Amino acid sequence: MLGRTAKTLLALTICSACGGPLPTSGGGTGAPAAIAQVRLFDEERGADLTVHTGLPDDQSIRLQVRLYAPDGHRLTDIVGGARLTLQFSPESLANALPVPGRPLETIITPTAPAGTSGSQTVRLDFPGTGTSKSFGPFHVEVQHGISGVREFRLFDAFNSDFTEHVPLVSGDTTRLEVRLYDSTGARRTAIPGGAQVTFRFDPDSLAVVAPIAGLQFWKAVIPTSSVGTEGSIFVSVLFLADSSTKTYGPIQVLVH
Repeated sequence: MLGRTAKTLLALTICSACGGPLPTSGGGTGAPAAIAQVRLFDEERGADLTVHTGLPDDQSIRLQVRLYAPDGHRLTDIVGGARLTLQFSPESLANALPVPGRPLETIITPTAPAGTSGSQTVRLDFPGTGTSKSFGPFHVEVQHGISGVREFRLFDAFNSDFTEHVPLVSGDTTRLEVRLYDSTGARRTAIPGGAQVTFRFDPDSLAVVAPIAGLQFWKAVIPTSSVGTEGSIFVSVLFLADSSTKTYGPIQVLVH
């Protein structure tokens, strides 16, 4: 077994030294030193939570930490093993419990009220070498869960719920959709007389908005502030039948 492990490591070393490509799909074995970055995923839904982890205040989520080499190759097996610990700031933000038999997964339960934000740091301990590595901090916010009925929600093009927090990626465009609901929670797909949607940012310099042809409830949002800038977005809906307006927000925005 030790001989096979040594050969595997030698092959990886030779491949890296000669500039040969490593596979970008599947998984591979590596030493702790080969871990260059981590990404965080909702294990049950497959959603990427690296940029922002929204914790519903009425349920727990199962978080999976995935490990990657410098070239983007995923490492699914670490020589000597790896053990995950999540550290929250503030500590009162949430609790994390390990998943038996899955050292890179944890169950996170929020312990702070909705609207509380903070961060989490990923700590990896390697029993085989007695060393550790830390990654982060990564943004976390406790959000309202699905137990309450809402008349407004905000989604991106990948169907991620951005109602509580809008992460904008610097240099990229985010398409946002406004969805409206009635008092029973049923979605309103047709508005009598039609409606017009506008976005307003605070500060104004946070981002710019462009319409999307043929999609009245969609907007293209482009951040115009530097990475790390925080602010808010207000969404206004003008109902043309009676000229009434409803405004929703503020919703937290962070440029990543």
